[in-house]
Amino acid sequence: MYKNLTDIKFNNNPASANEAVENMLAFAVAHGASDVHCDPRQTDIIIRLRKDGLISEIGTLPKRIADEFIARLKILSGTRTDLHAIPQDGRFQSHINGDAYNIRISFMPTYYGENAVMRILSAQTTGHSSFASLGLTPDHVYAISEALKKTSGLILVTGPTGSGKTTTLHTCLMSKRREPLSIVTLEDPVEYEISGVRQIHIRHSHGVTFASGLRSVLRQDPDVIMVGEIRDNETARVAVHTALTGHLVLSTLHTNSALETIPRLLDMGVDNYLLAATLRLIIAQRLVRTICQECNMLGCDICHQTGYHGRTIIAEVCLVDDKMQKLIADKRPLSDITAYAKARGFLFMNNDGLEKIDWGITSKEELKRVLST
Repeated sequence: MYKNLTDIKFNNNPASANEAVENMLAFAVAHGASDVHCDPRQTDIIIRLRKDGLISEIGTLPKRIADEFIARLKILSGTRTDLHAIPQDGRFQSHINGDAYNIRISFMPTYYGENAVMRILSAQTTGHSSFASLGLTPDHVYAISEALKKTSGLILVTGPTGSGKTTTLHTCLMSKRREPLSIVTLEDPVEYEISGVRQIHIRHSHGVTFASGLRSVLRQDPDVIMVGEIRDNETARVAVHTALTGHLVLSTLHTNSALETIPRLLDMGVDNYLLAATLRLIIAQRLVRTICQECNMLGCDICHQTGYHGRTIIAEVCLVDDKMQKLIADKRPLSDITAYAKARGFLFMNNDGLEKIDWGITSKEELKRVLST
C-alpha cells in the first residue's frame, strides 16, 4: 500500500517481476495514464505511458526480469504463459491504494520478445454522467437529447481511434438507462461496465462479428442496441435495417467529419432511401488537452510540467432534419448537404475549438496539433 501516489517514483531496478508490475501500475495511475507500453529491446524493456493522448518514456526495466515480467502479466490476465509466438488478449483487476482498476492487456510477439500494452480504466468509472461534462456545448447537448428521444433510427459517433467515441456512446446509454428499456451492447472489447445493460463481448476468433452478433441480438427483444463499430459493408447494412425495424441503434464510424459520414455509408452499400429514413444524428469529435488551471501553462506538479491537465471534446453535431433527409434520399452531393448545414447554423469542429480557445480551455497550438492529424 502506497501512502501517497504522487510520491511514487519509477523503479528501474526492481528486485522481482512482481515488484516491477506493482510499481509500474501505481506510477501509471499516479500520473493519470490511460495506457502503458512495455516494449522489449536487446538490452532492456522500455516503459512508456500515454497521458492525455501523448506517449512519453518514463524509464526502463532490466533484461534479467523480462521473461518473468511478461509471465507475471500473463498470469494476472489469465492468458497462456506457454504461448509466445501468437498475439493474446486478457484482462485483470488491480487494487492501488484501495481503488480498483480494470486493466485490459494485449501481448504481441516482436523481434526481441513479447510486447505488452495495457489500457487502464477505473473500476468505478462507467463513462461520464452528463454530456456537458464531456465538453459538449449547450446546442450540442440539445441536439443529442432530441435524437435520443426517438424510439428508432441510427445515431453515429465518428472520429479517429482515441477520440473518445466509446465514452460518448456510453454517456448516451446512461441517459437511456433511466427509461424502462431493454438495452444491449456489442463491444470489442467491453470497456465500461453498465449496470442493467446486457453487454456482449464480440469474439472474432469464435466467429462472432458485429454483423452476426447484431442479427442474433434482435431475437433478444432489445429496444436500444449499441454496436461498437461499423467496420464493413455488412455491418453497415444490418445496422440500418435494424434501425428501420423499430430499434434505436448507436454506433461509431471512422470519418473525418460529421457530414462526410453520409457519403461514407452510401459507399458502404447502404441504399440512399434507407439511410434517409433512419439517420437521426451524427457526432464527429476529437479530444484536445485542456490548459492546466493550476499554473496556466507555466508548468507545475499537477500537470507534470506539461502545462496541460486533462482533455475535453471539440465536436460537430448534426441533427438530421426533414430537409437533410430529402437531400440524402435524392443523392445530392456532399457540397449541397454542407451548404444546407451552413445555412442552418451548423457549427464545424474548428469553430468549436476556436470558441474553447477564447474561453481559455485549450490553446491554439493544441487545436492545430489535433486537427492536423
